[in-house]
Amino acid sequence: MKRYGIIGGTFDPIHYAHLYIAYEAKKQLDLDEVIFMPAGNPPHKDGKCITDASLRYDMVNLAIQDYNEFSISSYEIEKNGLSFTYQTLEHLKSKDRELFFITGADCLIDIEKWENVSKILSLCNLVVFTRGGINNDELIKQEKYIQKKYEVDITVLKLNQLEISSTDIRKRIKDKERIDFFVPNSVVNFIEKNELYRED
Repeated sequence: MKRYGIIGGTFDPIHYAHLYIAYEAKKQLDLDEVIFMPAGNPPHKDGKCITDASLRYDMVNLAIQDYNEFSISSYEIEKNGLSFTYQTLEHLKSKDRELFFITGADCLIDIEKWENVSKILSLCNLVVFTRGGINNDELIKQEKYIQKKYEVDITVLKLNQLEISSTDIRKRIKDKERIDFFVPNSVVNFIEKNELYRED
């Protein structure tokens, strides 16, 4: 059975921390491949202005082109309506695939607010990475609670903290500051060519 990691997000834009998380997940969990899943119309960002899905897809595709262990899926972009995680996992699940859903610690804290959480946890192994702003004691408490309530195992990745955010990158572009410390050059060039993030 093949082991597939799935890392979703708006990737608006994708940056080096996303690539690092995917790489460490592949290495630590002995995954065959990590699939990047750019969100089409995520319910938690409903009403917020995000960059056109096709542009975000192209940026992810450029960012992962030098990594044979990474691939990209357009499923959430091409489907109609909101993008719910349980539907994505149902789409990807098959008899010869074991799925590992890679998400931030903030999502673990809020996971019971997600649509059909029991289905999500039945379809995948949940893999969590820590990020700034999350209380470690709160995370450990929530991890134990979810594992006991839903009878699942949760894996917490051991990572170096890279404090890079898409929000900060967008602000730096608007302020005419360099972003090549945080974003692959191919993506920097794409952003400049398409004049992205220059205005709110």
